[in-house]
Amino acid sequence: MLKPDDHIVILDKKITELSDALAHLGKGTNLRELLKIIRFPGWTTPAEFAFATLALDSMRAQVKVLDVMNEQLLAAAKQVGHKG
Repeated sequence: MLKPDDHIVILDKKITELSDALAHLGKGTNLRELLKIIRFPGWTTPAEFAFATLALDSMRAQVKVLDVMNEQLLAAAKQVGHKG
């Protein structure tokens, strides 16, 4: 059975890992590379446009959900009482 101190260690690790992953994602280097690739001749067929649009719209929606969840998690955490 986990002790309360174990909870902090586990949450600290998970929060740090997620924060690092989001920071890496926020660099946007892959998307900058994609901006170069879409300009290659022949890349803008209707099928490629449809797939890229679908993927980008889905990724953007997921980012919005993550942003809302992040705000709500922080707000909920602030409602927890503090030990003095």
